[in-house]
Amino acid sequence: MSRIFFANRGAADRGAAALAALGVVLAALLFAGALLPSAMAGQPVPEAAKQAGTSAWAFGKVGLNGVLYPSLMRNIAKMKLEMQHGDDELGDPNGLFGVSVVAPRPGVKAVVELVSSSPLVNTGRAEVTLPRKGKTYWIYPFLTYADPIILVHQPVTATLTARLWLDGVAMGERPARVVIASVNDCVHSFEDDDDFYDTDWLYAAYVNENHPAVQQILREALATGEVSSFTGYQADARGVRKQVKAVWQALRRRGIRYSSIDRPSAKPDGVGVQHVRLLGEALASRQANCVEGSCLLASVLYKLGLEATLVSLPEHMLLGVSLDPKGRQQLYLETTMLDDSTFEEAAESGDEQVAEAVEQARKIAARKKAGKGDDDDEEVVNFISISAMRKAGVVPIPDPGEARPGGFTGK
Repeated sequence: MSRIFFANRGAADRGAAALAALGVVLAALLFAGALLPSAMAGQPVPEAAKQAGTSAWAFGKVGLNGVLYPSLMRNIAKMKLEMQHGDDELGDPNGLFGVSVVAPRPGVKAVVELVSSSPLVNTGRAEVTLPRKGKTYWIYPFLTYADPIILVHQPVTATLTARLWLDGVAMGERPARVVIASVNDCVHSFEDDDDFYDTDWLYAAYVNENHPAVQQILREALATGEVSSFTGYQADARGVRKQVKAVWQALRRRGIRYSSIDRPSAKPDGVGVQHVRLLGEALASRQANCVEGSCLLASVLYKLGLEATLVSLPEHMLLGVSLDPKGRQQLYLETTMLDDSTFEEAAESGDEQVAEAVEQARKIAARKKAGKGDDDDEEVVNFISISAMRKAGVVPIPDPGEARPGGFTGK
């Protein structure tokens, strides 16, 4: 600290008063943003400025009603969903964590940072301009997640702290508690700002064609004698059907049993979610519900180069596979019949269910076209193409049980 010496006490008093007055002026100019150089725009300023000024703002969006779902957040960043579509929504177009800010003046530069108490969530940031004075804007920082977040199989809690700067002046911080759910929790739908989002596509993340067990299953499928080799669509429709049957027989020999376990680790209001075992977990436990059985078969068939589809029905799922490369012939399988039925019985059941669902969907569409439909009519069938989902950015969730040279990397 530097010191200033005065010749006499009166001069000292007058000098102190002058400095104090000058300090007030400088502080006023600083806090008004007049002395902030352009290089500091949008950047944190010294601690002394943190109490300067006020602006109405809140940490109002915290995941899905306070829950962060790793399977959803890991994939949503790679897809072009653009859930934020209003001119009052800024930053990450797919963000689920955001703050609301009332613009104190037109053209103010806003910076929002999200800092987590958990190493599983990396610091997120967004820098935006708020055009209109008095308007409330939602700002969503761009968040990323550490690879080990996919190792979470029991819910854990963390604190996310939002920090706001307006024209470089700190406006304080707002903490919020968040639950990080199990990676096994698959969000198939949710509501946000009175909008409904169908996220059935996320089931495709539980299809893992790269799992080492897939190659072992293919070897076991050859041992069934149904086929002598896997040639994909080089074979005709009958030959492709035999390849699918060989995989079915191999899984039957593994003793995969039906299990109806589907309760998620966290389920807030407005979120449709269910527990889905990863491929390695289903094989190790020899248990699978309709989703897990369909994802398991899809993993193997997609590895073969076949067009595999998850067929989502209300409260149920089947597996579909194209018997020719153009998809003119389709085979549907009821995968819950793996433990006690033949391949032919499962195919008959699958074909019947899909035909019924498609007919029901046709009738609903016809009623809506005639103006007689009900807005509450739900989709009765959704075909989730694995190849289409891979192109859209939905990637397999790595299984912690996979053998990896050098240990787990999460990639």
